Amino acid sequence: MTEDYYPYIKGFFKKWARIYDIIVFLLVGVRGKVVDITGAKAGAEVLDIATGTGKQAFAFARRGYHVIGIDLSEDMLRIAKKNNKYKNVHFLIGDASGLPFEDNLFDVTCISFALHDMPLNIGEKALQEMVRVTRPQGSLVIVDYSLPRNRIGKYLAYNIIKFYESKYYPEFIKADLREEARKSGIKLEEERPVLFGAARIIRGRVDKIQNLE
Repeated sequence: MTEDYYPYIKGFFKKWARIYDIIVFLLVGVRGKVVDITGAKAGAEVLDIATGTGKQAFAFARRGYHVIGIDLSEDMLRIAKKNNKYKNVHFLIGDASGLPFEDNLFDVTCISFALHDMPLNIGEKALQEMVRVTRPQGSLVIVDYSLPRNRIGKYLAYNIIKFYESKYYPEFIKADLREEARKSGIKLEEERPVLFGAARIIRGRVDKIQNLE
C-alpha cells in the first residue's frame, strides 16, 4: 500500500486544495483548542507538520509563536502562502517521515488531521521524526479522527468520514494511535475528545530517555 503513497497523496490534495477549507470548516473551533493544550510559553518555536492550507499554523501565529508549516502538497501550500498575513509563519515543502530539520529544534511539534492520510509505516516514521526534532520535555500534539463510543455514532462517523477521506483512513482508524505514539517515544499526558467524539487531541511530552531504551 505504500508504493504509490507519494503520487497518490499529492494527487489527492491537488484535487481538493481549492475547496479544502470549505470541507473542513467544522475544524475552526478545534484549532484554538490545539494551541491551548500545548501550554507553550511565549515566543516558542512551533513546527506544524502536514500543515495543508495553514489553518493550524495561523492559529499558533495569532498567539505570537514562531511557526514553520511543512507539507508534501505544493497545491495546499500555495493556498497557505497566499493567505499568510503573519510575519512569524513560514511554509516549506517537506516530508513528515523525513523532516529536514536538526534534532531538538522545536518547543512544540504538531500534526493535525494528517496521520489518517498515511500508511501506518509512514505514520510511524512521522511520529518518530516528531520526537527527534522536538526539544527534551517539549510538547507534541497529535490531532486526528477517533470514533464516538455509542454504536450509532461510531457507524455514522466511520462511514461519513470514509466517504470523503483518503484510502488510508480505514487502516488508520482501526489502529491503536496511542500505542503507536508511545512506541515512538512520546509520553502521553492528556487527551481531549472533539467534534462529538469523532476526533481527539492528544498531548504528550518528548521522553528522550524512554526513546533511547
